[in-house]
This record gives sequence, structure tokens and C-alpha cells, in this order.
Amino acid sequence: MSRSYRCRDLNLIFWIIVIVITTLARVVHILIRVIRKLIFRRQNYAFNKTSMDTMDGLTFERYIAQLLKKHGYINIKLTERYDYGVDIIAYKNSITWGIQVKCYSGLVKADAVRQVVTGLKKYKCDRAMVITNSYFSNVAKELARCNDCALADRDMLFNRIC
Repeated sequence: MSRSYRCRDLNLIFWIIVIVITTLARVVHILIRVIRKLIFRRQNYAFNKTSMDTMDGLTFERYIAQLLKKHGYINIKLTERYDYGVDIIAYKNSITWGIQVKCYSGLVKADAVRQVVTGLKKYKCDRAMVITNSYFSNVAKELARCNDCALADRDMLFNRIC
């Protein structure tokens, strides 16, 4: 076999290897995306009034983040640690929302509103919101009204968002 034939064969083998590797990379990429979607779906929680009460705080925050995404909020970020009063940052209709999430068994008091309103500047948020699986005290409602802070209690969460 002449040298030119060997060179052509090597060239052909090279391109076959490149095509195979590229195809495998695409297949792996697609598989990773499918697996991530399956994991995300598995993490979605069956939602009812009872399941809200069995979630821990971080699980409830993650669930609320999923609900916000489902309802048109974008660029949703959980602050998780050292949140300075803002648990979730989300964008909707050109408004940056600083959201405090409270998974409580009793009344959510004015402190929750104070925390999120105080944390707005730290996270460069335009508006504040407090979301809970419980209800708000009258003082919390009044403080929220005075500070243009949106409140979503157990009934609003279950009836409007879910």
C-alpha cells in the first residue's frame, strides 16, 4: 500500500473519530438535560394545605421558588444563608422582588415584614413580599400596608398561587 493511501485512510479515520466523539458529546449533553429535568420533577412536591405544614423552612422556600417560576417570575435566586431578611429574589414585570418566606404554625408577626423591608436595599430590590403557610398578625398587616409590602398568607397561597 502506498503512502498516499495510508494518509487518506488515516485522514478518514480521523474524521470518523471526530464525528463519533461529537455525536457522543451531544448524546451525553441530552442525557444530562433529561436527567436534570427528571430530578427537578421528582423534587416538585404534591401541594395541599397539609403538605405545607410538614415542610421544613428551606424546603418551603424551594417550593415557593418553584411556584414563583410557574407564575411568571424570572431570575429566581434563593439567598439561603445569611439572607439579611430576604430569602428569595425574583423579577416580574420589571420589578425586583425581595421575598421573605415563613413556614410557621402560629401567626407571622411584624418582624417578618421588618426583615424583608430592611433587606431591600442590600439586594437592590424594588418591592417587598412576605409569603407564609400561616396567617399574619394585624400589626404585620398594618406595617406591610405602610411599607408597600405585599403579603400572601395560607389562603392566598392555596387559592391564588396554587
